[in-house]
Amino acid sequence: MKTLKLIVALGLMLLLITSCKHTPDIACTEEYRFVTITVNGAQLDNFYTIRTSNGDTIRHDQEMGLDSNVYVVLTDSYQKNIQNSVENFVFHGLIGDSLVVNEPFVIKADMCHIDYVSGKTEVNL
Repeated sequence: MKTLKLIVALGLMLLLITSCKHTPDIACTEEYRFVTITVNGAQLDNFYTIRTSNGDTIRHDQEMGLDSNVYVVLTDSYQKNIQNSVENFVFHGLIGDSLVVNEPFVIKADMCHIDYVSGKTEVNL
């Protein structure tokens, strides 16, 4: 009887172990990634990025220690919104009320960070 209980208990434990889906542990680095664009020829008065799929408008402060002609397109702060996908974005730069920069970007994200895929990283006005 003890042997039968032991066999049943081991069988149940084996069934539980094999039926669980194990998600690998991910170790993210401490770096903070961002995608930028350099605008030569004039300083922008306003800028923002639009996520094409849903129209989200994403704004960033210019005070991230970047040169005055380098603008943030997207940062890791948006990573959770696009995790494990590839998305299209459009960077808009304005001088006064005029749209002077209208550049598409493709950006992907994994479990930890965003990554630049394509798009102009420098434009001349």
